[in-house]
Amino acid sequence: MPKDTFFHLPLEKRHLIEEVAVEEFAENSLHTASVNAIVNNSGIAKGSFYQYFENMEDLYKHVLKIIKDRKLDLISSLPLPANNLDTFRYLQRLLQIDLAFELKYPRLAQVERRHNFENPVTSSIDPETGQRLSGDGRFHAFLSQGVFHDDIATWVDTDLAAYVLGVVSRWLSPYLLERLEQDSGKAVEADLDVSSDPHLQDLLQNLMDLLMAGMAREPQIRKDFYSK
Repeated sequence: MPKDTFFHLPLEKRHLIEEVAVEEFAENSLHTASVNAIVNNSGIAKGSFYQYFENMEDLYKHVLKIIKDRKLDLISSLPLPANNLDTFRYLQRLLQIDLAFELKYPRLAQVERRHNFENPVTSSIDPETGQRLSGDGRFHAFLSQGVFHDDIATWVDTDLAAYVLGVVSRWLSPYLLERLEQDSGKAVEADLDVSSDPHLQDLLQNLMDLLMAGMAREPQIRKDFYSK
């Protein structure tokens, strides 16, 4: 965490340092980012940098926390989903959240994408069971629930599926934005409603169809769980 001296700075100056740091980490990894670039672009002395942060990693962790906080704020601002979402509709909502974040905070999204690329998630610990899980931990719970509710075939390797979905979620948003611009011939507006844009929903539905073709149980043997 930054030192107390950083939080005692005027809000405008703190935001400037954070914005400069986001730009630097969007273009560089933690190990290639430059303290000199950050102090020069934010107009602070190099000595001041170390009054505010222990080191570059300290600043990097602060930027990652900003990403987490902004994403949580974004999620809380979006309409609540229906209570009876099945596994694939829930996955579609997660991908829509990633896309909304990409639209609203493109440079933060680029920092997050670079971080995930350089720090791939290969395992995590289930907080309830303590079991080590392979793949992206964000997807394990709902994949397991999908198997339980017969949305997903029992033969699906949930570790492998979680890893694949993690890769998809990290790289899908830039593709979708580029695809929307190509298909419409105009720039995508930052305030695009990702939950209702018809072309975007068609693309996401096609992705869901691809995933369901690979993972879903046959319709005649799926439980009518979510309609109860």
